[in-house]
Amino acid sequence: MSGTPSSGGSSSSQLITSEQVLERLFRAGYERWIADARKRLGAEAASSAPRVVSKVFHLAWTDRSRFHSQEELDAFLGANIQHQSARELSRKASAHRLDKGGEVHKEHAVKEMTIDDAWTALKGTLSGGAPEALRQRASTARHEAAEHFTKIANRSGVNWKAIVAVFTIGIVAAVGGFWYVSKIGEDRAVAHALNAPDVRPYESSYGQQANITLDDSTVARIGPETKLIVPKLFGLGIRAVKVEGAANFVIRQTLEKPFEVRAGEAIIRSATGEFSVRRYKDDSALVVYARKGTVELTLGEVVKTVAEGSGILIPNNGGETRVPTSEELAEASSWVDGKVSIMGRDLRGALPQLKRWYGLNIHVEDTKLLDRKVFISASMTSQKEAIAAIEQSGGMTFTYIGENMAFKDTLPRGRRGSTKRP
Repeated sequence: MSGTPSSGGSSSSQLITSEQVLERLFRAGYERWIADARKRLGAEAASSAPRVVSKVFHLAWTDRSRFHSQEELDAFLGANIQHQSARELSRKASAHRLDKGGEVHKEHAVKEMTIDDAWTALKGTLSGGAPEALRQRASTARHEAAEHFTKIANRSGVNWKAIVAVFTIGIVAAVGGFWYVSKIGEDRAVAHALNAPDVRPYESSYGQQANITLDDSTVARIGPETKLIVPKLFGLGIRAVKVEGAANFVIRQTLEKPFEVRAGEAIIRSATGEFSVRRYKDDSALVVYARKGTVELTLGEVVKTVAEGSGILIPNNGGETRVPTSEELAEASSWVDGKVSIMGRDLRGALPQLKRWYGLNIHVEDTKLLDRKVFISASMTSQKEAIAAIEQSGGMTFTYIGENMAFKDTLPRGRRGSTKRP
């Protein structure tokens, strides 16, 4: 197939195979990621950049089996540097709050780490978990809870120093979150938190994916053109996120409160296991797939349980929820396993998905081709495989018109309008 672009993917082998490989990647990209972290942290918090970068590389080591290319690793590092920088800024803002007498609590100046210091500190956490990351997570939670209580106390005239005293013995982080939830109702609390101006959004562009490790150790993998919303109060009585697009969630801790995802009007909850959710703006329905463990789906007053290995489909037009067909389920969830499935859509609907999953922007001058049905089941790393499937199933050929990629008709005049499934 002359003119077909080369595959946009890479080898399926694991990228990070040892600490030596991690060190090489760490040192090679250190200055780049330090600059990114400093930019996000600003001048006052720039000294925290080495800590942020080291923490993110530790998360990459924990999830190393997921990375098969430098592009996948870079997407993960970029998303998590954004997340960890936001948390560091929140921690510092809490630490600098004015007390009643107007004094500012300042942190001691920290000598910036060299790349050797940063690697030594990171290496010390690899075999024994992430004690620094866990301490930071707990510290951030306490600061945010203290800030929340201070605002409440200032409005009500309560002696907030007494509340801070409670928080310092490690209680207020839990009590503060659950107090918030019990006051205004759990659903309203979650909705408020997910729509608050201080949420942490993560967005991917076409052809991009990212892994994001949440504060409860849940790993969220977002597909291309996806937005994941994480509330500031995540872990403080609220354990919910919002998704627009495609995402897969691996729940690593079984806690009293189940993990929750909101997609459109639906609420998806699971206490353990793994599940995927897909609802793009141009999709006609929401599809949820329970990969491991069961999932509970709530839509208004309707509550349904999705068993392991099965899925559920909710039409956008308000129709009855139902079990998706095998083709609908494959189209919604096969991307998690590294495949793109487009089953029986017309070319008009398939072209935006080619751009979403492969970054291909293909033109069609013959508008009659847009109504032709196509079938794709191709590796996510192979543009060539996806294009070949369209050629075979749609009776067309890939070519270039000037500098633009395009499809042209190859069916005899009498057979036009008929297509075949590969």
